[in-house]
Amino acid sequence: MTSWMHGSFPGHEMNIVFSRGLSPDALTAGLRGLRREPLAHGEANGWAWAVHDMLNDEIDDYEGVDYRQVCPQGTELVVFVTEPCSAKAHGPDFEHYRDGRLVLGFSFEDIGQRVGENPDHLSVELLAAGLIGPGSPCEAADDDHDCFDHHDDDEDRLVRAIAGAFGLPSPPLAREVVRETDVPIAPGTFVTYAKGLDLPTLTAVLTEAGYPARTRGESAGWSWATHDAADLPGLGTAVADLARDITGFRYEERFGGPGRVETVFLATTPACECPHGQNYMIPHCPDHPFQFQHCRGGFEQSYFNVGRRRESRRSGDLLVRELLDAGIVGRHTPAYDADPDFNADGAVTLRIVMDHFGLPAPS
Repeated sequence: MTSWMHGSFPGHEMNIVFSRGLSPDALTAGLRGLRREPLAHGEANGWAWAVHDMLNDEIDDYEGVDYRQVCPQGTELVVFVTEPCSAKAHGPDFEHYRDGRLVLGFSFEDIGQRVGENPDHLSVELLAAGLIGPGSPCEAADDDHDCFDHHDDDEDRLVRAIAGAFGLPSPPLAREVVRETDVPIAPGTFVTYAKGLDLPTLTAVLTEAGYPARTRGESAGWSWATHDAADLPGLGTAVADLARDITGFRYEERFGGPGRVETVFLATTPACECPHGQNYMIPHCPDHPFQFQHCRGGFEQSYFNVGRRRESRRSGDLLVRELLDAGIVGRHTPAYDADPDFNADGAVTLRIVMDHFGLPAPS
């Protein structure tokens, strides 16, 4: 969810403004009147939204924006100031306006200090998310604990609580970040990635099982091997099962102990269309392994097929944040609304998978 708050416009310290009651044109015109040129804008779920630079260096305007001037009677505004002081790495600020008045405002760094006409406007949602109230501050006493380790998770929960309370759309900024949608894997290919195994060991295991690699390589901490699905008729699921098994007890003695190996299996073969292959908990036919599978400890941690909304029928939520941000799953899927063939081949999803795990492109 927070992917559209950070890094969507490199070089810009941006504010995100949502307006209910103004059209996108009226919102952008109002921001221009405040000397803030929109970088992007749109409309979804009854909200107009716009992104603009926090400051205007060209006219030496370094003051905060008075959003009351673009919030006339009958209008509601939700504002995220994503980087109020990037030099000091301060967290975002949140502001909610109605009828030209500040209803609620706070810094993400000190959510306990809320201001405005109704500082408790979101208290129900914040309490439910465990962000305020008893037990909400981090109480870890371990000397090795660093609260910053869960900073991103805390920020994401806060943004989700706010977005859920107001029914905010997710601007399609995350999809602008995922610019490269062509997956560098040829159609009809199986790829087994392994972390914790060197390349000679991975290829040896595959060869012993009767699946010698077509191509192989090692990069970015991953060993990888590819197979041409046409060379292994009826064995696709068996190759995927081997990718799972090498992470478990059957191989742990050979590999030096349990929990040493992690694998990702990708298939650019068609998703299984057999009746028994439509539900993720039922094994697919031998020709059609799941197109994505992540394994540790001898078990699949997450797996699903890709494209045409198949990602919603998945096991595991490891990638749910990225899938939601890209508009591939969830209630708000504007890309599908605009183009029913969006991500039809699953290329956007496979790119998300590769980026999440840092997988190299096989040759």
